[in-house]
Amino acid sequence: MEELRKILLHEIMGVYGPKYGQGIGTVIIPAFLGDFKSVLEKSGSADEVSEEYMTEDKKVHLMLYGRRMLGAKGTDYVITGCEFNDTEVLEENELERVYYE
Repeated sequence: MEELRKILLHEIMGVYGPKYGQGIGTVIIPAFLGDFKSVLEKSGSADEVSEEYMTEDKKVHLMLYGRRMLGAKGTDYVITGCEFNDTEVLEENELERVYYE
């Protein structure tokens, strides 16, 4: 999950600049990822779900895709895809590592 946070922060800083982007990123990234975890928790099946997020100024448009999976210790919540401003920001080999803790 930490790798996804770094990727998103890098993309946000590219939109807003380093100083302002850092401030915005530390607020919206945890908010968006936390909300998406609750979306996954509420999903009733193992089907992939998606949620769309946008900042108030509409400079950041984020689409998260994920699913619930049965793991060794119970239910795992996995992000299976992430688009930032209509660009896929996760490679397929990275998707397996984006688990909520």
